[in-house]
Amino acid sequence: MPFDLRNSSRYLGPLLLLLIATGVFGTRYWLPESLFWDENYHIASAQKQIDGVMYMETHPPLGKMLIALGEVVAGGNGDLDKSQLLGRDHIGNGNLPKGFSYTGVRLASVTLMILAVLLLYALIMEIVRNRAIALAFASLLMFDNAVVTHTRSAMLEGIQIFFVLLALWYFARIVAREAPIRLRHYAVLGVLIGFVVAVKANGAVLLLLLVALFAVDQWSAVRERRWLALSRRFAFAAPLGALAVATTFAAVFYVHIASTTDIVSNRTYKASPEYVQHIRANTTWTPAGFVTGLRDHLRYMAEYSAGVPRLDVCKPGENGSHPSGWPLGGKTINYRWNKDVVGGRVEVSYTYLVANPLVWLPVALGVVLSLGLLIGRVVYGQRPQDPRLFHWIALFAALYVAYMLAMLQFERVMYLYHYLLPLVFGIVNLALVFRYIFAEGLQAQRPHTLVNLGVFVVLVAGVFAFFAPLTYGTPLTPEQFELRQWFEFWKLQPVR
Repeated sequence: MPFDLRNSSRYLGPLLLLLIATGVFGTRYWLPESLFWDENYHIASAQKQIDGVMYMETHPPLGKMLIALGEVVAGGNGDLDKSQLLGRDHIGNGNLPKGFSYTGVRLASVTLMILAVLLLYALIMEIVRNRAIALAFASLLMFDNAVVTHTRSAMLEGIQIFFVLLALWYFARIVAREAPIRLRHYAVLGVLIGFVVAVKANGAVLLLLLVALFAVDQWSAVRERRWLALSRRFAFAAPLGALAVATTFAAVFYVHIASTTDIVSNRTYKASPEYVQHIRANTTWTPAGFVTGLRDHLRYMAEYSAGVPRLDVCKPGENGSHPSGWPLGGKTINYRWNKDVVGGRVEVSYTYLVANPLVWLPVALGVVLSLGLLIGRVVYGQRPQDPRLFHWIALFAALYVAYMLAMLQFERVMYLYHYLLPLVFGIVNLALVFRYIFAEGLQAQRPHTLVNLGVFVVLVAGVFAFFAPLTYGTPLTPEQFELRQWFEFWKLQPVR
């Protein structure tokens, strides 16, 4: 049978993304062979999960459960004594047994981020139906240095981004196909959002997708003012979607509470006497034990978050940053470094959280352009040239703005990686804005439009490669490090 290039092209693009993403995220991801940032907490929690030891944390348990799953699948540390991880929440390198491998604990995040690139491609394809645009903008996720640095680790954001994109893709698949929306769609979408929130609570911004799904479902009833039919649909759809989110969230906690029943070193994390009694009686799997445990876990999460210090930009060594500076990449974080002297000169290997400016700045510009389109429509009554695409732009701009507004309400210290979630929204939004602005050139199949897009992707990849030493720990001299200090507000600090 002859090779059909036209039919094969639909697979060649995703296959290329898969291969590049595997190389970008997977290459020597077990390095550095040292703990950095929240790995000090999450690796200890994952080991407790494996050994069935009771623990509480500031975040829901799904992320740690998947980190633990990766460790079990890899099995590289099976013969090591990891008992020191069970009696403490924050561990240092001295608490890890000699020869500890990071291959397993970082496996879940790396694997899911590779798949997330494919999900981003599928999401954009569902909306714009243009392979070149989907390929180009999906590549931004894997060519962003901050995303790659942070998600090649035993941390939660890479795991959450996968579930976020899975929920967004499912929503787009329902809506873009313009088939009737059924109640089961609310339920499935609610389940996927529940997984997002079960990793980190900030994923609750995706509850807006249920609102958007109802708006699409009942738009004709709204225009025709059929309020009775609208209220009847709402009475079924809204509780079903919310119940699916809550049930999924609770189910994750149930598995966690029922399977972690050993108390080590008398550490009960302010658990109530009732919960401790259920643990000692091995009845946490019962309805009463689960409800008591869930109540205590949620209370612990709330108290922990309330106790996080406020941002203090005057404090020496402050790694936190204000959300207003995130879209421009401020402030960077030096997660880990190792200094050596080679040939009489200092060289430092960094694991540094720094943005790819050719990803973050266009994303910020895309959000500004989206808001301009929305203001033009709402305030000045301008009719969009492509109403369908305009509504998609409005959705992703709303997700971005809603998240950022929520972050501005918090007084506790926040960090640059808290921006990775709206960055994903912004990448999709940027793809839609590009499709909206260059619709005429794309429709006419003018080559320079796609050539310019290709040049942009090449430049993004080139800038990623330039900052890659800060991502992969390639040794740099102080002079080479300074070349990467592009903006003062990044506050990159060389180790001398």
